[in-house]
Amino acid sequence: MIPNTVLSNNVEMPLIGLGTTHSGGYYHDAVLHSINKCGYRLIDTAKRYGVEKQLGIAVNNCTVPREELFLCTKLWPVDCGDGVFNAFQTSCEKLQTDYLDMYMIHMPQLPDWVVDQKEMKEKTWRQMELLYEDEHVRSIGVSNYSIDDLEELSEFASILPHANQIEFHPWFHQSDLKKYCDEMGVLTTGYCPLAKGKYLEDEQLCQIAQKYNKSPAQICLRWSIQQNVPTVPKSTDSRRLEENTDVFDFELSEEDMNTLSSFSSHNRKIVDLSNICQKMSLPDGYKLNGRVFGVPEDNETMKKSCSKCARDHNLPLSVRI
Repeated sequence: MIPNTVLSNNVEMPLIGLGTTHSGGYYHDAVLHSINKCGYRLIDTAKRYGVEKQLGIAVNNCTVPREELFLCTKLWPVDCGDGVFNAFQTSCEKLQTDYLDMYMIHMPQLPDWVVDQKEMKEKTWRQMELLYEDEHVRSIGVSNYSIDDLEELSEFASILPHANQIEFHPWFHQSDLKKYCDEMGVLTTGYCPLAKGKYLEDEQLCQIAQKYNKSPAQICLRWSIQQNVPTVPKSTDSRRLEENTDVFDFELSEEDMNTLSSFSSHNRKIVDLSNICQKMSLPDGYKLNGRVFGVPEDNETMKKSCSKCARDHNLPLSVRI
């Protein structure tokens, strides 16, 4: 079992989840394997990734009841204001669920056509609050918000975000932002926990991994969850999907935690959001480039797919994020 942490409203959230970003493609067997065989319960996605429909098929055909899963998806900024509820409904329909465990605003930026940006942000957040108050979602959050963004939101919010999802790994972790969120009662959650594998051969990291008889990736994940930061690595390899959950049987020393934290610098940020406003009109899932594999086309095929996944652990080439 993957342990949970607790949000400010007492909703429990798993510390390790499955990332489903459109970078690297979508592999249906890997998603089913992660849920059915590896114990993943947190599934993190977004409208932007373009895989909600495929994930809905997986959720509907896996061996785990819906109430035991933690589904999180995100609102894309073009659906701000009055578009929030329709966007939420569309995501739920694709995910084949009538509620979400967490619904997030994907980023603080808004399209250029929004004249009064602050007014629109306030209107958008109020719609998020209504979804929570009407019990359509169990928690609401934001993603990629800075301290300034959170301060602005707090000026008009009746309900503060339950979580703020940010890029979080030893080479870029914004400790001041996490501290601010901690003080506000906003849980920091992380994406890109392995820095897309870019630094996994770092000499100091490998020495620490050898010390604990773990892989460099497991050390990075442990570094996150030991700070109570739920994280969502992505992989399509069965062995690595299992490996990513095997991080709860050891604890990093304070010295090793500090060493890992010392890697951080702004020029090691992996995800570039500087030109995100120019990309807002691109189609959802544009990074998939047609790389969607193993999704069944009908109920009979779905059953065969699930049976195959239950006995076959040989999944496609790994993608690690």
